Amino acid sequence: MKTTTVKGLIIKETKVGEGNKIFTVLTEEMGKIQVSAAGVRSFKSKISGACSLFCYSKFIISKGKSMYNVSSADCIYNFFTLRNDFEKLSYATYFCDLTGSVMVEQQDNSVLKLLLNTLYYLEKHDNYSVIKPVFELRLMTMCGFAPLISSCNNCGEKDEITYFSADDGVVYCSKCSPRTNMNHDTYNAIFYILYCDDNKIFSFNASGEVLSQLNILSENYVAAQTGNRLKSLDYLKNNFQII
Repeated sequence: MKTTTVKGLIIKETKVGEGNKIFTVLTEEMGKIQVSAAGVRSFKSKISGACSLFCYSKFIISKGKSMYNVSSADCIYNFFTLRNDFEKLSYATYFCDLTGSVMVEQQDNSVLKLLLNTLYYLEKHDNYSVIKPVFELRLMTMCGFAPLISSCNNCGEKDEITYFSADDGVVYCSKCSPRTNMNHDTYNAIFYILYCDDNKIFSFNASGEVLSQLNILSENYVAAQTGNRLKSLDYLKNNFQII
C-alpha cells in the first residue's frame, strides 16, 4: 500500500467506536484532509500523543475508501500551554473551527502558516482584541474572501472612507454612504492587516475604540461571507469579554 508523509495541524477530532478517532488535519502538502486513526484512544497506542487536537505532527498516511488512514505519527509541537488557560483554549478552538469551515478539502494555500503563527502568538500574549480580528480578516483574505477596501466602491475616492459593507465586502466614503461604522484609524488598521507582511500582522497599536470597531466589522464580515455561526464563537462571546 502506497504511503505519504505529511506535516499538519489537527484542527478537529471526533471519537469513533471504542478507540478510534477521525481527524481534520491542515497539512503543508495537501491542504485540509480527513484522517482516520484506529485504536488511537487506547493507552497502549504509540501515536496517541501526536494525534490530539492542536498537535502539529508528522504523519505517515495511506489512502482509504473515504479518507486517509494514519499508520505513524510523531509530534513536532503540541501547543500544550494553551490547554492551561481556558480563555486561550477557547480562542484556539474558535480559530481552528473557523479555518475548517472556510477551507475546502485539499485546498492548496498557506493558511497552515497563518494558523500556526497565530497559535504561537496566542501562547505568549493575551491581547485577544487584536488577535481575533487579525486572524479573521487574514484568513478570509487567504481563502478567497478578500474585501475590496482600496477605494470607495461608488466613486473611487480613497479618503474619508467611513463605511465597511460586510455583505458586499466593499467600502464607501462619507459622501456616498450616510452610514458609518468605522473611523479613519480603523480603516487604516484593516488596510494594514490585509496587506502587511506575514511576520508583522500583530505588530500594530490601536485605541480601544478602533479595536471595538475592528472586532465588530471582522466578525460581521465572516458571518456575512460564510453564512455560518460557529458554536465556538458563541461560547467565546457568552463566557469572555470581547471588546
